[in-house]
Amino acid sequence: IYERLDGIMIPGGIDMDPGTYGEDILPVVGRLDPPRDRVELALTKWAIADGMPVLGLCRGAQVINVAQGGSLVQDIPTLWERPDGSGQPPLQHDCYPTKGFARTHLAHPVALAPGSRLREALEHDEVPVNSMHHQSVKALGEGLRVSAVAPDGVVE
Repeated sequence: IYERLDGIMIPGGIDMDPGTYGEDILPVVGRLDPPRDRVELALTKWAIADGMPVLGLCRGAQVINVAQGGSLVQDIPTLWERPDGSGQPPLQHDCYPTKGFARTHLAHPVALAPGSRLREALEHDEVPVNSMHHQSVKALGEGLRVSAVAPDGVVE
């Protein structure tokens, strides 16, 4: 079916297996699905190699990053260090409905990178977002650019 696709979308969902980016699984990692990781990583690598459009939503953005050789912070609340070195704790990014938040809860703003497609499409420097993740980009994958960043430096 891959040959018939015009693009792929990788949706959100559960955590990625840290083994996919060369790390051991820490106790803070949630539920994993290694077969899903294998399929999504393969599809993403093929699509990028073929110049096919790829859209990653939440976990999907993390899959794209790992497919390009990047890594993830396994748990923002316990492992994130702000790039400014302030030592301040991260914002709350795990605003899940299971924690009492509405799916539409706008958790924090994100700064949109000048010159990014996202910035040009939304025509704003900053937009509010919901936030339902506890993992994020640690090392950026090859050839990727960050388009949105939370005030604490977490890649959105």
